[in-house]
Amino acid sequence: MRKITSFIFQSLNGFYKGAGEDISWHIHSDEGNDYSEKELEADNILLFGSVTYEMMYSFWPAKTAYEHFPVVAERMNSSEKIVLSNSLKKAEWNNTTIISGDTVQKIRELKSTEGKDITILGSGKVVSSLTDAGLIDEYKIMTDPVALGEGTSVFSGIKNILDLKFKSINTFSKSGVIVITYQRS
Repeated sequence: MRKITSFIFQSLNGFYKGAGEDISWHIHSDEGNDYSEKELEADNILLFGSVTYEMMYSFWPAKTAYEHFPVVAERMNSSEKIVLSNSLKKAEWNNTTIISGDTVQKIRELKSTEGKDITILGSGKVVSSLTDAGLIDEYKIMTDPVALGEGTSVFSGIKNILDLKFKSINTFSKSGVIVITYQRS
């Protein structure tokens, strides 16, 4: 059985995006880049919702990504990717499969098979739906030392209580960012 991990960044007050879908407040640092390089070594399947997929696809294949983040760009572009979408009909990014229809059930079926583990990047709506379905095994929450006046909560829309157990913490001493890893209890 595959393990599913969610990796999402948030503000101190728990928003993964601010008003108007704003994520410009998220801290991009050398420490974060080093962390991403290490995480991508796992060679997991990357899972996105359509909004995050479009954002990632607009950046990672571009020359700028390779110039500033060469290792992460290479791994993002070569990784197997899945996008959950009922509106997207064609995926232009290499190694990308679109799953539509009852996406929760299809991810449940994929999880029950042998193969690579899966990492959800961002994609708050996907995280909420898969959380309620009990399909996410581990949550890696990167918290930036920034508070927003308004935004959307990381767990906005969940219907059930999510009970987690602390696993580990990574601290980025220069930026003040922390990544806390929790496991489903």
